[in-house]
Amino acid sequence: MKKIFFIVSFLFVGSFVKAQTGIGTTAPVNKLDIFSVKADPATSSSSANGNLRLGATGANTHVLDFGLSSTSTFSWLQARDRGNYATLYNLVMNPIGGNVGIGNSAPNSTLTVGNSAGTIAGEISINPAAATNEGGQINIRKSLNGSTADWIIDQFGTTSSDARLRIFNSIAETNGITIMENGNIGMGSLTPTVRLQVTGDIIANSIAGSSDLRYKTNIRPVYNALDKVKALRGIYFNWNKEAFPDKNFGTKDELGFIAQEIENVVPEIVTKDNTKEEYRSVKYDKLVALLVEAIKEQQIQIDSLKIALNKKKDKK
Repeated sequence: MKKIFFIVSFLFVGSFVKAQTGIGTTAPVNKLDIFSVKADPATSSSSANGNLRLGATGANTHVLDFGLSSTSTFSWLQARDRGNYATLYNLVMNPIGGNVGIGNSAPNSTLTVGNSAGTIAGEISINPAAATNEGGQINIRKSLNGSTADWIIDQFGTTSSDARLRIFNSIAETNGITIMENGNIGMGSLTPTVRLQVTGDIIANSIAGSSDLRYKTNIRPVYNALDKVKALRGIYFNWNKEAFPDKNFGTKDELGFIAQEIENVVPEIVTKDNTKEEYRSVKYDKLVALLVEAIKEQQIQIDSLKIALNKKKDKK
């Protein structure tokens, strides 16, 4: 008798373990299927086609809600106030397009954060990994056609003076843009020492420099401009690519000056970068003022020679 009871009990338990449970359906295919169920109907969405709600009863409690819209265009997983069902969507998943919305009931992209009305702000925080100099990081994978590298956006810094936002590709960190905490921006430079530092060439329709009278004080004329111009030496040269591979120098013949030579004649247009090497740069646009004054001095000399020549002719 005991054996029969044990066998019956065993079969009963086995059938119970294998059974599917359905709520709102008579033909469940999973361990638990829920269809067209509205727990707590006073606060359920009228468009709910089926949901699972976990939470306490009461007017001001919070619930964890899983649901599907009546049009089958989106589903949701949200933690919300019981009475705020229709206005707050914490996480919406579109089963058709695969879009996900956070604070948005109709995401129009793979991930949409916040809503267009501005009542729910779209903010994302990406925290850093422990024991590393890199902050939060976003990886953008290369396209299926044409691209040769992934792109990375991250924050990096060992100290406050070294901290920077970087946009670069997986080939080299210098193939991108760096923004320092002090606002300096580098293109091809990881440590820009001025507001904008470009390692490479720039092409633009025009570049204007501030020159308004109201910006200036202690204005005085340029003297001996012609002598200074005569002391300058224009040269042809090629960049030293082998010694400075990170500078992205070109290979063509160049025309310009030697900064150290100009520094001895017109030091006002030579700058030093903020490194121990103090590499020099020349403000080439500032040479225009010197050339203008030199031409004017030369013209005075030409006019004087003309007057003297005319006097000699008159005497004859």
